[in-house]
Amino acid sequence: MDDCLQMLPAGSIKLKGRLGKSLRLTVDNRLKKVNYKKLTETFRTHQDNDGFWRGEFWGKIVRSAIRIIQTNPDAELETMIRQTVRELCDTADKNGCISSYPENMRCTYWDIWGRKYALLGLLRYYRMIEQDPKVLETVRKMVHSIIKDDPFAEPPKVGPVWHDGLAAFSILGAIEIAYRLTGEKEFAETAERLFRQGCTFSGTLFKDFEKGKRLKDLANGKAYEMTSCFEGLLELYRDTGNHKYLEIVERYYQTLVNTEMMITGTGGGRDEWGEFWFDGAEKQIEPTPEYSMGETCVTTTLLRFIFHLLRITGDSRYADQIEYTVYNAAMGSMKYDGSWWIHRNPTPLAGISWKIPAGDQIAGYGEDCCLAQGPEALGIGGVAAVMRRKDGLAVNFYEDMDVSTQINGTEVKLNICGGYPAEEKISIKLSPKAECKFTLALRIPEWCKHPVIECDGEKWECAPGRYAELKRIWEKGSLIILHLPMPIVEIAAPAGKKKIAVRRGPILLVQDSRIGDVGVPIKISGVPEKVNEKNIEDVYRWKDGLQLCDYASAGNLFSEKNTLCVWMKKK
Repeated sequence: MDDCLQMLPAGSIKLKGRLGKSLRLTVDNRLKKVNYKKLTETFRTHQDNDGFWRGEFWGKIVRSAIRIIQTNPDAELETMIRQTVRELCDTADKNGCISSYPENMRCTYWDIWGRKYALLGLLRYYRMIEQDPKVLETVRKMVHSIIKDDPFAEPPKVGPVWHDGLAAFSILGAIEIAYRLTGEKEFAETAERLFRQGCTFSGTLFKDFEKGKRLKDLANGKAYEMTSCFEGLLELYRDTGNHKYLEIVERYYQTLVNTEMMITGTGGGRDEWGEFWFDGAEKQIEPTPEYSMGETCVTTTLLRFIFHLLRITGDSRYADQIEYTVYNAAMGSMKYDGSWWIHRNPTPLAGISWKIPAGDQIAGYGEDCCLAQGPEALGIGGVAAVMRRKDGLAVNFYEDMDVSTQINGTEVKLNICGGYPAEEKISIKLSPKAECKFTLALRIPEWCKHPVIECDGEKWECAPGRYAELKRIWEKGSLIILHLPMPIVEIAAPAGKKKIAVRRGPILLVQDSRIGDVGVPIKISGVPEKVNEKNIEDVYRWKDGLQLCDYASAGNLFSEKNTLCVWMKKK
C-alpha cells in the first residue's frame, strides 16, 4: 500500500534553524570521526565471542548517517558510508551469514539482534543511497542464512537469548522489507510466522496487548525492542493491506502516549539505563535512585515508529509528537557541540540532576548504543519537516529552511523563515517556476490556541490538531503568514504531586544552573523577556529574576556542575 506522505528526495530540504545546526554538528563532530573499519572488523573476526552486542553498532551508526545525509548532504560522510558498506558485504561467509558471533555461538545472546542491525543498515543503504546489486544479493543471502539457522523455533533450540526473545524477534520488519525488495516469498512467510508467534518465545506480545495488559507487563517490558516489533507490524501492513495490523499498532501508540510518555517527549525506566516500560507517565516524578528515565535508544525508536505512522496515515498529530520529541528529548540528548550523546535522560526529572555522557558500553570498544543511534533521531526530524502528498506538499516543521522539489513537473521552491520555535510568526514564500496548482497542507499544532493564517489578502483562524489545506494556483512570490501563539503554560504533575512543568509552544522550559538556582520553588507570573546566553538556545527572564531555558540546551555541557530540574516545585 502507498503511504499518505512520502519523503522528498535527498537534498530537497535545507534546514537552517536549530535542528539544522544540530544535524551539522553531529555530522562533523561525531559521525565523520567514527572508526568504521573497527566496526566491520567486528564481523570479520567475530569479536562477540563473549555474548555481547558489538554487532549492533555498525547498523545503528550507518543508519544514522544515511538518514542525516538526506537533509544534510555531506560528500565526505557519504564516501565513508559507501566504503564501510562494501567492507561489511565482504565479511559474509560461504552461507551468506554476516554475524559478529563465532559459528558455535550463532543465534544465542545478542547474535540475531546484531544481524538485524547490519541487515537494516544494508537495506537503508540500498533504498536511500545506491541500488547496488551486490548489496541486494548480500541482503538476500543474509536473510536466507537467518531463516536456515531458525532462531525462532518453538521451543527455542538455541542457547541463552535476551528479553523473552524480543530482541531477536524485532527483526520482523527487516525481513519484511527484504521481501519487498527481493520478492522472495519465504521472507514474507517468515515475517508472518514471527507475527503469529507473538514476537516472543512465550508467544504473548500481541495477544496480551489485545487483551488489555499494560505495556510494562507485555513480555518482559523491554521498551524499544518491543516498539521495534510493532514497527515491524507496520511493514507487514504496508505489504498485506491487513487493517488489523494498523489498528493494533495505533492502539499501541495511544497506549504508550497515555501510560509511558514523559514530559521530555520520551519514555523508559525501571532500571539504571531507563530501558523498560514502567507506567512512566505517572512515575516520572518519583525521585527514585534505583532507576533512570528515558534511554536515548527508546527516544530514537519511538521517533522512527511514529514516523512510520505519520507516513502511513497522514495524521498531523503524529507530526506534533515527532516535533516535540525531536526538539526536546532528542536534541536534549546531544552535547552542545554534537560530539557526544547521553544514554539516559537526567534522573530524577523531579529534582536536581545532570546529563551524564554515554560511556564505553563494552570495556575497551569505545561505543555505546545510544551514542550510535542518537543522531538518527535528529535525521528523522529532518526528513519529516516537509513531505510529499498526492495532491501537493505537507509542511510539518516551521524552523527556517529552504525546500526545492518538483510538483506535477514544475519546479517549486519554498522558503520558511521567522525564527520558529522561538518566534510565533512564520513566513512561507512560494516560488514555482511557473504557475502551479497544488495543495499546501500546513500542520497546525494541537497545542496552539487561536492559530491564524494570512494568504492572498485573507486572514482567518484555523483549527488546531490538523492540517490547514490551502488548495489554489500558486505563483512566484505567493506569501503565507502563519501565526502560532505560544503563551507560557504550566503543566500540573501527575498523581496530584505538587510539581509543575513549564512549556512554551513545542519547547519544554526548565531550570539550569548557568542561569539561576536549581531545585528552588518557582512562580510563573506575567510575560517574560527573551535573553541571550552562551550555548543556550532559549532563555526567558521574568521580572522577579526567574530564568528558565529550553530543555534541549539545559545541562548540555555534560558536567556535574551544570545541573537542571524539569519538574519544578511551585511557590
